[in-house]
Amino acid sequence: MAYAKYCYYSKTYGGTMTKVDFNRLSMTASAYLNQATFGRIAAGQPADIMEKVKDACCAIADAYLLNEQGGGVASESNDGITVSYVTGISTAKNDNQRLREAASLFLGDTGLLYRGVG
Repeated sequence: MAYAKYCYYSKTYGGTMTKVDFNRLSMTASAYLNQATFGRIAAGQPADIMEKVKDACCAIADAYLLNEQGGGVASESNDGITVSYVTGISTAKNDNQRLREAASLFLGDTGLLYRGVG
């Protein structure tokens, strides 16, 4: 089950992907969150933490879509309508970095991403 619904994504989070893409990618994003948090996201989490989980799910779904599209725009020109996309190895973020950054942006201060002992 996905942590965020399309209604939340489009209205609260302000996302722009299609409902079909979001429904597909939010499931993958939720699985990523379960793995990154070692299954610590439980139904008994406080409401403010669950709000951050929903936002993280949306951000990760956006990151997955960007990864599918090739990584994003490297440069763009307006008058000549020239667009260059990031491809291959470059100084831009790779797919995994983009996913980790999306998760840590919203969950970094919750303790859910903690990998230590105790």
